[in-house]
Amino acid sequence: MSTRTFDPAALERYRQFLGELLDELENEIIPSLRDGDLKKAPAFGTAPGAAAHAAVEYADFHATTWRNLQYLRGTLYGLIAGLQSAIENGGVVDQQVATEMLRLAGNEDRYA
Repeated sequence: MSTRTFDPAALERYRQFLGELLDELENEIIPSLRDGDLKKAPAFGTAPGAAAHAAVEYADFHATTWRNLQYLRGTLYGLIAGLQSAIENGGVVDQQVATEMLRLAGNEDRYA
């Protein structure tokens, strides 16, 4: 497996940025979907069949959103762990972490 070396200070800044995103996800977004206003489907009006159809659509939306947020959460934890490991190794990351960092940065190699 190939490796790549990044500036450890840049990796730390990126790790902090991802940590802030993770904090926002875990402390604001997920609680809103799990316990807050987005937990329950809103009222969908009085048109015949509207409530039944919209409730099914909302339940599907909620389940899909919840699943995607959990995937995002896992990805952020993995990236943070990979970055921390790279920081401890003087900036060396494996190709998978380097590729994911480039993908998340819009293919801009700003952390080299």
